[in-house]
Amino acid sequence: MKTTIRRLTRRLLTLVALLWLTSQHTSAQPRISIFFDHVGDIARQEKISIKEAAQRVRQLGYEGIDVRVNMSEQQLNMLDSLGFQHACAIADINFVRGEQSEAVRRALDFMHKYNYTRLLIIPGLLPENASPKLMEDVCARVTAFVKEANKEGIDVLVEDYDNPRSPCFNTSTLDHMFAASPQLNHVFDTGNYLFCGEEVMTTLRHFRERIHHVHLKDRKAMRDYASLPIGTGIVPLKEVMCELLRSGYDGWFTVEHFGASPMLEYATKSIANVKAVWDECQ
Repeated sequence: MKTTIRRLTRRLLTLVALLWLTSQHTSAQPRISIFFDHVGDIARQEKISIKEAAQRVRQLGYEGIDVRVNMSEQQLNMLDSLGFQHACAIADINFVRGEQSEAVRRALDFMHKYNYTRLLIIPGLLPENASPKLMEDVCARVTAFVKEANKEGIDVLVEDYDNPRSPCFNTSTLDHMFAASPQLNHVFDTGNYLFCGEEVMTTLRHFRERIHHVHLKDRKAMRDYASLPIGTGIVPLKEVMCELLRSGYDGWFTVEHFGASPMLEYATKSIANVKAVWDECQ
């Protein structure tokens, strides 16, 4: 009798645990962020203040914000007061031109002062017909920066940048940079691999272990710079998000559509589409 009771108790506890895990999984929501640049676009286009634009974005359901390291303290404090979480910071550090010690220190100081832990670096553009030596020099400078930042608890990232002169343009150049810097990680931009003729899902699986942040961007066509509301173009949004969910990704999804007008309409459609697709992936 006691043995039977113990078995039933264990089964009941197991069932409760499974139900809890299931509820946690199905209620999970994507962590959705937006560029502060887009907030500025909304303010200009809607003829409202930056704070009013940020409030509208926050009301839409955006929880995170991607900022640049040259932003004012007043703007950053305003975003904090509205409850935006620190998704990612962005720094243009032109390692193509040299060591950039001043820009490096400025970026690291920003990360500490404002408590950001993920830093996307834009390492500059190579000149036409750049020598292999210059690419090696860029990789060495990036590697040194990553080592310094990692010691200070900062996760350094590069994205697939949509310019053939970028030292992180496609799979080949990114593989080269990652081989030089094992601690460097990846911002996976869903729209940018199209510019080098690469397939989105193939590159996602190739770089999955490096992906610590995601830019959700949609396109009308390959090599077309115009952005669309997320989920309305040729990028396979559902496949991307479902693959990331299945693989355990729990980082941020930053909505991106530079140049959009009206930006508020794009931001509204994008977050609705992202949440709907995420629910389908559950």
